[in-house]
Amino acid sequence: MAQQHIILGRDRLDAEAQRDIWLSENSDFKVLRLHPPKPEPRTLLMLIGGRNVPRVSIEVEYEQSTEQGLG
Repeated sequence: MAQQHIILGRDRLDAEAQRDIWLSENSDFKVLRLHPPKPEPRTLLMLIGGRNVPRVSIEVEYEQSTEQGLG
């Protein structure tokens, strides 16, 4: 069964870097689809939060390895 994970970043480059880190930490997952970076909807937090508030997200669809649950 496919699962989803959302990766957030301050901009496209930050989101892609966070995606690469997440993928390397979860190399046993089978990635089904990597969605392109997309801007997050504007919120009040973005207006008052400064530049460190996530503004871009990347969705990853994946399956866990069947061997992961055994052991």
